[in-house]
Amino acid sequence: MKSMTYKTAYKLIMLADEKDVIDIGDASQVLGVSPSTIRKYVQQLISEGIVEKTVDGKYVLTKLGVSIKKAVNMSTSKNIPSYVITDVSTGQPIPLSFNSYEQLYAIITYQLAPRDVLEHHLRNYLSEWVRSSIGDEVLAEKISRGEIATIEDLKKYLEFILSITSSLITR
Repeated sequence: MKSMTYKTAYKLIMLADEKDVIDIGDASQVLGVSPSTIRKYVQQLISEGIVEKTVDGKYVLTKLGVSIKKAVNMSTSKNIPSYVITDVSTGQPIPLSFNSYEQLYAIITYQLAPRDVLEHHLRNYLSEWVRSSIGDEVLAEKISRGEIATIEDLKKYLEFILSITSSLITR
């Protein structure tokens, strides 16, 4: 997909209703494109595991789609409690905290905290903050199951989510 088309396809995530259903007709009107174009976008989202078609023909966000929608909504919220990073050996707070995926990504990318400290938090505490503060059940489950076990794994997941959310957030 071309980048503009890619961004438009992801806008469908935010158009899902409170039951996480994407209405082709409504989306067509809101985005100003034909229903057939919306169906192409939906097919792209289905291939990426973000949307699924139900037996009754509705297009519904998957758990991943819901997590992306929540991440976008939380990215624009100012009420997310900060996650305070503590020293593994002393339990004392390191003068560093974050309250968004963007900030966590920066901490990892620019190595603003020692790697062993970040790995410890990833293994022991981060999944609960992700679940309760961000509402990202997919990431919380991936951490709990060990599918995201290293800082590199976490960074890849954040890059994926941020690549989508950055195209959806207009600040």
